[in-house]
Amino acid sequence: MKGGDITTFQNFNGRRILVLHKKVIIISITVVLIIIATISTFFIVKYFMNKNKINYVYEEYSNDNTQNRLDTENNNIESDSTDNLMLHIDGENVLGVIKIDKINFEGLIYEGTSMQTLSKGIGHFENTPYIDGNVCLAAHNSNSYWAKLHTLSAGDKIHYTCFLGTKEYEVSNISKISETDWSSLENTDTNTLTLITCVKGQKNLRLCVQAKEIK
Repeated sequence: MKGGDITTFQNFNGRRILVLHKKVIIISITVVLIIIATISTFFIVKYFMNKNKINYVYEEYSNDNTQNRLDTENNNIESDSTDNLMLHIDGENVLGVIKIDKINFEGLIYEGTSMQTLSKGIGHFENTPYIDGNVCLAAHNSNSYWAKLHTLSAGDKIHYTCFLGTKEYEVSNISKISETDWSSLENTDTNTLTLITCVKGQKNLRLCVQAKEIK
């Protein structure tokens, strides 16, 4: 092969490789954009589905029909009867909704605090009251839930709606407690809302936020 032919051949291969590189880059970018769009769509759909559930709970627990659930003035409701009082959404019993304006959070509340329950939303500590006394809730310290709970301060408002009614609370105390300290779950004479979540980087501690009912 003559020198000129070699040069022409090399230039041709160079252009071909360059074109292939460009195609690979374009395909890679396209794949990344498709993945991003798919993930974004998933979270958007999930957000609106969750928002629709929350609105439905507000509507059902706030309308006049709720009075049918309020035929008792105490919290000594037998556990096997609460299922009939709660809404059934997608096969789950939904206890209520909690809204914290300060951290722009609004979420559904389910009965129990198992890992399975907390993977769905906010958990209600069993054997604690539903509306009168010390209502105790827990959630993961994640961006989807209570990662910003530590930013609350005294005086911040918390709205709580359940199948027995609605209450508004004002934050009164924020502290870190031992993971084995359950004294914050004890019932109180005044209506209290207690929120528990993990403390990042401190596995043996829990963040405890307590709020008093605004009357």
